[in-house]
Amino acid sequence: MIFRYLAGLLLVVLAAGCPALPPAPPPVAPLAPEDVAARLRSRHQALQSFQAKGRVTLLSQERNYSGTGLLAGRLPSTLKVDILDFLGRSLLSFSSDGQEVRVLFPREAKLFHGPASPRNLAAFIPPALTLPQTLRLLVGALPLNNGPPPVGEFDAAQGLYRLEWRAPNGAVRERLWVAAQELRPVKGEWYGEDGKVRFSFELGEYGSLPGSLPAKITIYTVTPKVELRLVYKEMQVNPPLKAEDLVLQAPPGVAQVPLAP
Repeated sequence: MIFRYLAGLLLVVLAAGCPALPPAPPPVAPLAPEDVAARLRSRHQALQSFQAKGRVTLLSQERNYSGTGLLAGRLPSTLKVDILDFLGRSLLSFSSDGQEVRVLFPREAKLFHGPASPRNLAAFIPPALTLPQTLRLLVGALPLNNGPPPVGEFDAAQGLYRLEWRAPNGAVRERLWVAAQELRPVKGEWYGEDGKVRFSFELGEYGSLPGSLPAKITIYTVTPKVELRLVYKEMQVNPPLKAEDLVLQAPPGVAQVPLAP
């Protein structure tokens, strides 16, 4: 009898000393693919412009740089970026309105300018992406395609939706994975006309920026191989930007060099 009493007492003590486990998240009621896409779009319908600061890293075969990034953009196709070293000195400045590209290399005292071709945009934008696609990825405004996804499935084990948009011939154009619990995009792929992946991306560290925006974005391209990383420390949505805030001005004494298409 005494042994049963002591065993029961021990169980009570152990139970009292164990912290209560957090309640399991409620089960997700699967949504239709078109409803998932519609809810994602509704979150960024009012987003017209942004201003951000964070760490920007570009890794490519032609150039590598990393530093503090000051970004300002107006959707769909206006962007200005300043990359600073750890002493606050400018490494590179870039701006484009979708028609012209302006790139400043302060150490060379040269400002390059020319049409907004993929080759000229590549000073900051990986060549596989368009300028509007880049702007939307910078703020997590997904999906990139318009219209409802014709294909979608819910993976209950991973808690992810997988949405697909396809070309008229049935080939995949965009794949997007969305965390079901919070309905937040976490990764995606964009395909070319040849059916191969042109670029992919990952998004994370939600919660530290306004408007459910991702604080960490990584973009990968295959041909050419480029990796663009952004880790935001702060972001302002729809700031009162003026036209001159988005145009790279030539400092005094800097040579202006035209760029070929």
